[in-house]
Amino acid sequence: MKPFNHFNIDKHISVLYVEDQVDIQEEFVDILSLYVDEIHVASNGKEGVQKFQNTFPDIIITDIQMPEMTGLEMIEKIRETGHETPVIVTSAYEDSKYLLEAINMGVEHYLLKPVMLNKLEDHLERIKKRLMQKRELEAYQLYLEERVEEEVALREVKEALLIEQNKSYEIGQMVGIIAHQWKQPLHYLNLLIEDLGMEYEYQPLSKEYIQDFIQKGTDKVKFLSETMDNFLNFYRSEANTQTFSISKVTKEIAMFLDMSFKSSGITIEIKLKDDFSLHGIKNEFQQVILNIINNAKEAFDGQKRSDALITVEIGTEGNEGLIMIQDNAGGISDEILENIFELEYTTKQGGNGLGLYLVKKIVTQRFKGSIEASNSDLGARFTLIFDLNKE
Repeated sequence: MKPFNHFNIDKHISVLYVEDQVDIQEEFVDILSLYVDEIHVASNGKEGVQKFQNTFPDIIITDIQMPEMTGLEMIEKIRETGHETPVIVTSAYEDSKYLLEAINMGVEHYLLKPVMLNKLEDHLERIKKRLMQKRELEAYQLYLEERVEEEVALREVKEALLIEQNKSYEIGQMVGIIAHQWKQPLHYLNLLIEDLGMEYEYQPLSKEYIQDFIQKGTDKVKFLSETMDNFLNFYRSEANTQTFSISKVTKEIAMFLDMSFKSSGITIEIKLKDDFSLHGIKNEFQQVILNIINNAKEAFDGQKRSDALITVEIGTEGNEGLIMIQDNAGGISDEILENIFELEYTTKQGGNGLGLYLVKKIVTQRFKGSIEASNSDLGARFTLIFDLNKE
C-alpha cells in the first residue's frame, strides 16, 4: 500500500448560490467563479432545496428574502436532512431577528449587501481550508482502515500457515507415540508366530492351543487398531458442535498417552471432583488438553527421576467448570510465563511457538473461557475456567 502522503486529496469545491434578483445573481456568479470550481444556481428557497438534493454542494450562499421559500426556511429544510453544509447568508437587512435565526441554524457568516469582495473571499478561504482539513482527515481515516484490514488479512494468512505447520509438528509427535505403543504388541505377535512354528514342529497342534493363539493374536491386533483409530480421531476435521463430558475426553487422552509416558517414567493422574460438560467442537478441546499435557511431558526432559507426575484435576465451583493441569517438573521461569501464550514464542529446539497460542485462542474464543499459567510449589500449573451458564 502507498504511504498516506501519496494519496490525492479532492480539492474540488462546489457552491449552491440562491438569489432571486437576476442582475445580482449574474454578477455574483462571475465573482464566485474566481474562488470555486463549480456553481449551482437557484432563484428561490424551494428551488434551492431541490438543487441541494441533486448536487450536494460543499458550500451554500443564499439571500434571505425570496419568493415561495425564504433563505432561512431553505436552510432549515436542509438541516432537517442531517447535512451540516457551511452556509453564508447575504442580506440587505440588518434586523437582529434574522441574524439570531441564522446563528441558531448554524450559519457560518452573515454578509450585508452590497457584499464586500474582500470579506467574501476571506470567508470562502476559511471555509475551504476547513473543508480540506476535513477531507484530509477522512482520507487518513480511510487509509488507516485499509491498513488495518490489510494487516488483519496478512495475520490471518500467517496464522493459517502456522497452524498447518503446527499440525505437522503435532502429527510427528503423535506418530512417535504410536510407533512406541506398537512396538510391544508387534514384538508379542512376533513371539506368538515363532511359538506357533515351534509348536507345530515338535508336536501336534491342539484345539486349545489354536484357540488361545487366536485370542491372544486378536487382542493385540485390536489394540493396534484402536491405537490408530484414536490417532485418527485426534486429527479428524470436525465441523459439528456437540456437548461432551470433560472427564471422558481427558481419560481418552490419558489412555492414549499412558504407555508412551510410562516408558519415560511419567505418570498421568486424573482427579475427578465434579464432572461437567462443554458444548463445541470436541476435537478442538482434545487439542487443548493434549497440548498442555505434552508441554508438561517436555518439562521433564533431562530430569532423571522416578516420581514424575502430571495431574489433571476436574471440578466445579459455583457456576464455573475448572480444569487444573500441573506437573512436578520444577516450574517455569518468570520471563517465559510472561510470554508463554504469545504467537511464535518458544523455548523448545525446533518448536514453532504456536501450540499454547492456539490453546489460548481455542479456550477463549471457541469455548468462551479463560486460561492462566502459573507456578505451584512443585511445578507449572495451567488453570482453565469456563462459565457453565454460557453453555
